[in-house]
Order: sequence, then structure tokens, then C-alpha cells
Amino acid sequence: MNISKENLTTGGFSGTPQNAGRSGHRVENTALLILVALCLLFIGLSMTVFKGTDFHADLDYLMAIQNFREFSHQAFNKFFLFITDFGAGKLCCLTLIFIYFGFSTRLGNFIVQVYAYADFMNGLLKLTVCAFRPWVRDELILPPGDAKVAATGYSFPSGHSTGATSIFGGLILGSRQKSLALIIGAGLMLILVLFSRNYLGVHTPQDVLIGLLSTLALILVMRKIFRWLETGNQLSKKWLLFVISLVLSTLAAVYYEFKSYPQLTGADGSLIVDPAKLILDSYKGIGYYIGGAASLLFVHYFRGYEAENATAEQRIGTVLIALIVYYLVTMVLSPLFIHMLPARFAYTAEGFSRIFITFGILPVVAGRMLAKKSG
Repeated sequence: MNISKENLTTGGFSGTPQNAGRSGHRVENTALLILVALCLLFIGLSMTVFKGTDFHADLDYLMAIQNFREFSHQAFNKFFLFITDFGAGKLCCLTLIFIYFGFSTRLGNFIVQVYAYADFMNGLLKLTVCAFRPWVRDELILPPGDAKVAATGYSFPSGHSTGATSIFGGLILGSRQKSLALIIGAGLMLILVLFSRNYLGVHTPQDVLIGLLSTLALILVMRKIFRWLETGNQLSKKWLLFVISLVLSTLAAVYYEFKSYPQLTGADGSLIVDPAKLILDSYKGIGYYIGGAASLLFVHYFRGYEAENATAEQRIGTVLIALIVYYLVTMVLSPLFIHMLPARFAYTAEGFSRIFITFGILPVVAGRMLAKKSG
């Protein structure tokens, strides 16, 4: 199958008949407006009504699930601890790498960009709303196993829900040819990850809902951006996106530093909720965002790997290499950054390196190696 580099690197969202395209754009615009309106509504409620001491319907729901966990003797804990990792854990990274290097580079490129943008957006929303975790609001909420370990930062919106929607929502809305199996499979995985955050007691229903809705809105925006990239001077447009990422990231960092945050102290005066620690994840989101924009620009200059034009053996080999590279970056560079740099810069560098090395540098190196072998 011969697919042009232009379609691979920009997403390939054009090519539909003119009338069908116009109708589709109207539906897309309407959906986007509805999603944005719902997000604004729930953000407003989460900063007012949901923070009130009289509001506890969300915690009652989590307690009901907790009672079920106890009634079922924790029978489903391992399953949901496994499933939740598809939102923001090792399995999430594996899924991204498999899509990009093993299935479709065009689609993978789109989903990686959505994932990077969404992580930045999630951090911005978390530090704006500053909602406490369920077990902070009510000490009777007891997440099972090590569910708390990955539940860092503020609670609203759910980062795992954002990540899962980026991947599985991106698969559904970003694929050219939507098969019933793809829609059902991706939709089922998305629902399971979303519910896992409530089942494990680490997020309220509104946390999960806004993680879903805000990322769906972002996917629709990214579809428009990728169609925009298909016309005119693509290089200048990608440079513009990169510059915008630097500007918005700088503004976000300034906002994070000068914004006031609620603190919660115990009876002994110790901090139960330390905003300084919760801010760090949002700096990693800045790194993801800049890394995504930089990788999109980088692969424009150099011919990169194209899963669509690779053999099965080449895809498997490249996926394995990508996994090794990603985990080397995670296990070697991340601790190095933390040791050498101030915390905020370390987290930013960590996020940037994960995205840019894995989906920017590696595709170029892999593409040149495969081209050299075939040549």
C-alpha cells in the first residue's frame, strides 16, 4: 500500500466529497459547541457547588462502589487496577507505541498529538479548579491496592480519563475507515478505564466526565488543525504550532507560579495537601505539549518511519525498539533530570523527552535505517 508522506504526517483528514464534507463539518462544529458548553458548566459547578460541604452525592456513589468491593471480597480489584493503566501507565505507553509503530503512523501521529495537548490541558484545568481527592474530602474513602500511587495532583479532571479518551476516542474519531470492531473495542476499553477511576475510588464521577468531554472536544479541535495542516505551507504552519506551544506553555507556567492554591492541614499542623507537589505533574504536561509540537515539526524535515509501508517483521521490530527506547528514557533520563535540575524544569524535561525522543527522533532514525537496508 502506497501512502504519501504528506498524509502520514498531517493526518489525512481531507478527501471526502464536498457536500458530505460540509455536512460533516456542521455536525462536528455543533458537537464541539455542545462539548465546550458542558465542560464550562461542569467546571463552574466544580468550583462552586461541588466544593460545598453540603454536596456529597459523588462521595455517596463512591462509597456504594466501595461497599460492593467489600461485598465481593475485592474480586475485581486486580482487573480494574490492570485496566486503569491504559489511561496513564505502562499499558497506555504500550498502546501509543503499538498504534504509531505497529498499526498506522498517520493515525498514531494524530493520537500522540491529542495525547500531548490533552495532558497540558488536563494540568491547566487541575490547577484552576483545585479539587481535592475523594479520600481527602472523606477519610472513609479507601482506594484499594496501590491505586493512590498513580493518583497524583488535584482530582478534577481525571488524568487517566483524559489519556484514555485521547487514545481510544482518537482511534474512533481519527481513523479513516471505521470498522464496527474498532468502534466497539475502543469504546469498550474507554468505558472500562473511565469506570475504573470510580471503582478504585480515586476520582469522582464529575472528574471522569470532564476528562472525557474536554478531551473529546480537543479531538474535534485537533481534527480541524490537521485538516488545516494539509493545505498551504505546511512547514510554516507547524512552526506556528510550535511557537504557540512555547508561548502558551510560558503563560501557563507563569499562571501556575503566581496563582493561589488551597492548602489543607492536619490537627498537628502538617500539610495534608501540599500544592507545591501537586503542581509538578502540570509541568510534565507542559513538556508533553512542547514535545508533541516539536516532534511534529521534526519529522517534517526528515523522512520518518511509516508503519503503513513497513513489513510485519519491520513493524514488530520497530515496536520492540520503541518500547526499549521509551523505557530507557523513563528509567535513565528521568532520574537524571530530577538529580540535575530544579523540580519544575526536571518534570518539564521528562515530559518533553518522552514524547520528542519516542515520536520525533526515533521515527526518523528508524525510517533511515529501514531505507538504508532496502536500498
